[in-house]
Amino acid sequence: MITKNWKAFLLSVFLFSPAFGQEKFIDLIHRKISSAVYTTVSSLDNFFADPRIKEESKAYLRFRAGFSYNSSPSFNNILKVDFKIRLIKLEKRLGIFVESYKERLTRKEEEEPVEIKERNKEQISLGIEYKPKKQKIVRHRFSVGITSSPKIYAKYFISNVPVIYKRWEITAYQWFRTEKKMNDYKLEERTQLYIDRLLAPDFVWRIYLERYKDSKTPYQVINYISSIRMFNPVKFYKRSLAIESFAGLTQKKLINAEVSNYTLQYRIRANIYKDWAFFNIHTGSNWPKSRGFKGTPFIKVFFEFYFGKI
Repeated sequence: MITKNWKAFLLSVFLFSPAFGQEKFIDLIHRKISSAVYTTVSSLDNFFADPRIKEESKAYLRFRAGFSYNSSPSFNNILKVDFKIRLIKLEKRLGIFVESYKERLTRKEEEEPVEIKERNKEQISLGIEYKPKKQKIVRHRFSVGITSSPKIYAKYFISNVPVIYKRWEITAYQWFRTEKKMNDYKLEERTQLYIDRLLAPDFVWRIYLERYKDSKTPYQVINYISSIRMFNPVKFYKRSLAIESFAGLTQKKLINAEVSNYTLQYRIRANIYKDWAFFNIHTGSNWPKSRGFKGTPFIKVFFEFYFGKI
């Protein structure tokens, strides 16, 4: 019979032996704990092509076409193209890229296609990006470039590697952007916090908080969103399908805040052909202060085609 001392000795050998070193053992346990949460959250973010996934991607070309209608009333065609093309990597750390660029939009507008108007027409941006090769705990990236306006800009991004605790995943992002156009100057700063809880396989509850401020606006904008995301919730549809329902509000200032909009939305995204063609339905209602918090239902129906990995 093995005594307690022998058990302790065997455990020590297991943990500290070259074959099962402590670091490898911890990595193994961490992978097992993290895989269920991180894999599900990442899969949903990739499938929905969320802004943070798009921002971190190397190269993509995306085309959207459809229509939107809301009770303002307003009926608009959706026709939108965005892209990022990586041309070359220098010393495996410095990359030259060409991408579409538009003025600051809200998270809702970033995730959903918007009709092309003069105020948000996309321009072309040419830039150089620096990203350290090894990023273990904190990830960061710096890029400079010029847009077709023309504007000279610089961007700095920093985030933590997702923190996994039991069934929780927490990721924080910080963004800085400055631009210069002739005699005009603008500085933007944004903080994002993603808190995800795995409720069941392919079933995630997300809390999203965002704070945005720029040098041309006397107040900051705060977004609070809570959502439920489900991946492949129905068995009869053989291809990938995801459903998200979320509620949120937008307010100005952090203290003594004034709510400017409430929203309740539902999103369905279905893969319809191979891995690059999708069908989307977004519907729900906004309650903007500009309309006396009167309900404004809307629906957006569009197809989406993309090339490259987002």
